Amino acid sequence: MVQTLVSAGLERNVSLRGAPYDFRYAPSSQVGADYIRSLKELIEQTASATGRRVSLVSHSMGCLQALYLLNQQSQAWKDKFIERWIPIAGPFGGAAKELKLHASGDAQGLPVDPLKIREEQRSYETNFWLAPVPRYFGSQVLVSTPSRNYTAADFEEFLGDIGYGAVGRRLWRRVANLTSALMPPGVPVTCMYSLGVKTPARFSYGPGGFDLQPQVEEGDGDGTVNDLSLRLCERWAEGNSAAKVVRFSGITHSGMLTDDRVLQSLLKELEDVQPQLVV
Repeated sequence: MVQTLVSAGLERNVSLRGAPYDFRYAPSSQVGADYIRSLKELIEQTASATGRRVSLVSHSMGCLQALYLLNQQSQAWKDKFIERWIPIAGPFGGAAKELKLHASGDAQGLPVDPLKIREEQRSYETNFWLAPVPRYFGSQVLVSTPSRNYTAADFEEFLGDIGYGAVGRRLWRRVANLTSALMPPGVPVTCMYSLGVKTPARFSYGPGGFDLQPQVEEGDGDGTVNDLSLRLCERWAEGNSAAKVVRFSGITHSGMLTDDRVLQSLLKELEDVQPQLVV
């Protein structure tokens, strides 16, 4: 994506700037709050240096970071500094696979035993920020065992049953309301996402408990984020001429960063608009 933007005429560190973050921390922690403050300052500095408002381009959890930032600012600030926001593959309602991560670890394609990294993964604020939001996942069963089923509304009980109750509940309560209300960002939005890729939707554990890997039932999404979560940004486009949705099919979550269809759509949205910040 960066190479495409540079080829289109943007200049690194001038009209094209990156804003990477420590993926372990949400804005509820000091590290996460410092990132949001630095991102705001970078936007202001970029706008001042170029004399133009900034377009924000974010991917995956970067969409939650950007939404949180925008929700914290006054409308006057957004009108002054933000041209538009383009969230790509945003997990706005969380992802079902986070429950499997907390229960039995997630190797995420790496040649490691998921149980060896489970405790580390459980300690990340962001893995609670990405948990399925009850108001959107509703009564959908996400985890089943021989003794009970769990929905997103049962998340705190689920944490206790997997042996991470006290600390897990504290982390969950710290991040649960950061962006879950999906308050309108207050800027023009072009939301991009893809469906049509098999995506983990439900996990079934046998009598061996949560230390064994579950059977996985798949649904629709982008391979990482479930369809209902990706679609949530559509609500900002309802009756709003400054917001729209661009949908793709068959592109994976990470593939949204490299697929030519997405990149060409991004260039079209950013035509004659500088500078850009990629989150």
